[in-house]
Amino acid sequence: MSKRIIKKIFQDHWEGFVELYGYKIRKVVFKEVEKMLNCGLLSNGYLEFECVACGEKKKVGFR
Repeated sequence: MSKRIIKKIFQDHWEGFVELYGYKIRKVVFKEVEKMLNCGLLSNGYLEFECVACGEKKKVGFR
C-alpha cells in the first residue's frame, strides 16, 4: 500500500476519529500522526533542485 494512500486516509478521517475516540488516544499517537500529516509540506521547508541542462526547477518538501 502506498504511503500517499495512507496519508490520504488520515487526512480524510483523522478529525472524525479524534472526535469519537480522542479521550482514548495517547499523546504520542497525536504527535506521530501530526508529523505524518505535515510531512512533505513546502510550508515546513524544502530543497529546490534545478536541472543544469534545461533549467527546470523542482521543490521537494522536508520529510
